[in-house]
Amino acid sequence: MGATLDLELQLNGRLPGLNREAVLSLVRTTAALARRHRPFRMSVNTVTDAAIRRLNRTYRGRDRVTDVLSFRLADGAAQPGGGHDGAEDLGDLFVCLPQVRRQAKAVPRSPRIETALMIAHGTLHLLGYDHVTLAQETRMFALQHEALAREGFI
Repeated sequence: MGATLDLELQLNGRLPGLNREAVLSLVRTTAALARRHRPFRMSVNTVTDAAIRRLNRTYRGRDRVTDVLSFRLADGAAQPGGGHDGAEDLGDLFVCLPQVRRQAKAVPRSPRIETALMIAHGTLHLLGYDHVTLAQETRMFALQHEALAREGFI
């Protein structure tokens, strides 16, 4: 992939089977596949069912638990290159571990892999990807699959 992307990651909470270095590597690989080459910062936060439901209801109008939510600062508050180090604040990911564990069991796959999928998926959202149309979904899901494959999750 070339040079290492400059990334500042704030990790709040423990992720099943993933340490900070694994998350950093996954986010860097996802960003590189999405052709992101400028420095950025973001956070990954673990939350409960109640917390994700509250966030989903408040900010998306959907009163239900979901697996991951991403809040892009670029959608309004961010100033690209606004940090003193030139890194762009992309935003925040919220991963609902109870929901991720339920999904992993249903698929079935390990909570570690399901969590990695949520991080790759959420990172792509922060980078501006979406899956509203079939074409968008195909592109986004191919990128997250490739990121997981390159990082050895699948």
